[in-house]
Amino acid sequence: MDDIQHKQLSFSLDHVFFDGLLDKLGDHLQKALIAISSDNYKDRCAQSCQHQLVLIIYGGKVYSDFDEQAHYEDAMAVYNGKVLALGPLDEVRHCVYQMGFMATYYRLKSSEVVTPGFIEPHCHLVTSAVLQQLFHFGPFGFDGRTDKFMTDYNMSYVLRSVVYLDKALQDTQWLLGYGLFSSLLMSDDVLDTHDVHNSLQTLSISRPVVIFDAQQPLAFANRAALEQLYKYLVLNQVGLLKSKQDFFTTIAEQGGLKGEQLLWILEVLPVRQFQQLSTALIQNIDDVLTHAKNQGITHLGYVDSHPVALSLLSAYSQQQPKVNLINATTTWINASCKCGFELGLTDTSKSIIDNSIALNIGYLGFDWVQSYHGVQTLQLCQSLFNQGVNVCLQSGFPLLPLSPLKTAQQATSKEMEYAPLDKKRCLTRLQSLKSISSAAASHLKISPQAGHLFVGGQANYLVLSNDPLQCSDVEMRHIQVKHSSVS
Repeated sequence: MDDIQHKQLSFSLDHVFFDGLLDKLGDHLQKALIAISSDNYKDRCAQSCQHQLVLIIYGGKVYSDFDEQAHYEDAMAVYNGKVLALGPLDEVRHCVYQMGFMATYYRLKSSEVVTPGFIEPHCHLVTSAVLQQLFHFGPFGFDGRTDKFMTDYNMSYVLRSVVYLDKALQDTQWLLGYGLFSSLLMSDDVLDTHDVHNSLQTLSISRPVVIFDAQQPLAFANRAALEQLYKYLVLNQVGLLKSKQDFFTTIAEQGGLKGEQLLWILEVLPVRQFQQLSTALIQNIDDVLTHAKNQGITHLGYVDSHPVALSLLSAYSQQQPKVNLINATTTWINASCKCGFELGLTDTSKSIIDNSIALNIGYLGFDWVQSYHGVQTLQLCQSLFNQGVNVCLQSGFPLLPLSPLKTAQQATSKEMEYAPLDKKRCLTRLQSLKSISSAAASHLKISPQAGHLFVGGQANYLVLSNDPLQCSDVEMRHIQVKHSSVS
């Protein structure tokens, strides 16, 4: 592992700016807590108490786990959130009736398979829920969930988007965005972040606009926003500014607001905007997890550590979350890392646990091509497997789409949206599927109850529209989660 020196570029969600943002939101936390729906909780409890028939799934492959080899059975019986039986259909049926249960059946279509639920090992859940209320200026749509990369992602798109969104907002609101991949905007007209900053100044918009970069602690602000910031700095005697022109010149030379300067933004945002962000937080956490469930995620490891975030998650957990929430920080605190910290990963202390590592391979492929080792990185992942290191993959949400299956597909085929890489440096199908199921469960120390299907275990399983081990690369890109069971 010492030969991996790749430094992933990103705006870490552990940055002091996000701590400051959560501090501010904490002042308005009460409204967010009130937003919890006790009726919804009661309804779910009532549903869970109802008598259920045993469900027998049959007619295709039921993968019980992806390990050194793929294990599968012909049928599975599920009752009250547990796997009641696995094996040939006749044996499963006999087992069910011998126990005195009645059963209902689901016959898999010819292409469908059952797999263990997917696991997202590393997510700043509350911070992500906050950012989901902003506009996503990356190449995946305004909500950052489109799994198709925009082929026309350029500076013109960003500017058109700002003008479009400006018309939809109230007069007093700031236009806030995040996830702008400035590196992907580079062209003959845009050579660096200074050009991105200058381009934003050409728009005749009176509303303050601030867009956070995806790859570094940098924010692009228009003149209206900078005017507000300058007033704050003058009133509070921050810095050694000689004049307004000096301030504007300094920001232009930097190519935007950088580092701890981002904290200034929190001092000038309207109070009403903080209130809106905090009031909608619980609902946005729920929306993120609903989306995660639809992507086949049954367990999500959150790495939130800020007191405000933990208070929200504690309150939200009373609702019976859409997916199983695992406090990943309890698995890495005081854990010794046999892998070393030479990887240069974002959030390294939380990405490496004992002899296990969670990697974000980068949905776009851009960072991998631009990095020092570039296309060799996943080839080096193979050496990690050979060394016995437990390797799992994370999605990179919220800057990149939350989709373990898509992440596994790209690690397998290397059909990156921005930069296709050498297929010789792929993970095998089995390795990639293991990395988002049993390996991720081991990483979070929740194995074998997650990432595997076995008699007596939790019935966290998926019905997929196609077999990810047997279909073509093209077909794998279009696999859908037909059903997700979370227990």
